[in-house]
Amino acid sequence: MKKSLIALLLLSGCASQGIDRDDQGHIIKHYYATVESIEKVKLSSEVGSGIMVGAGVGLAEDLDGNTEDMISGAIAGALVGGLFTALFEGGNTAYQYTLNDAENGEFIVIQKKKLPNSTRCVRVKTGNKVKLEAANNSFCINNKSTES
Repeated sequence: MKKSLIALLLLSGCASQGIDRDDQGHIIKHYYATVESIEKVKLSSEVGSGIMVGAGVGLAEDLDGNTEDMISGAIAGALVGGLFTALFEGGNTAYQYTLNDAENGEFIVIQKKKLPNSTRCVRVKTGNKVKLEAANNSFCINNKSTES
């Protein structure tokens, strides 16, 4: 059990680059929006749940042993469960972008990728997920928020 979890952890780091699989079968739209504000936010975490589940699995694996085996199994499971969850989630820091465009009005996008603080215009990609990329300010000239 422990060896297979370690192998799974190592293999999870071998992801390839390419088109996002989640975009399959979805309409993808691109448009430009003006950045009203950027705020650093903290994301919730499931590491505590990962620790509890890992401890339960580790304990269950060693139920046929003595008390020391069960305790060490629970501790090892908790460490692996918490570590795996933390690796899967990544960091807890993200950025909340308040955006505005003529068609959609004001809206918020939260993503882990930080754009430069000087970014005033973004290209918004919507599909299954929303992604932002910095864009030249000239693309946002027609937005209501820049006409004042």
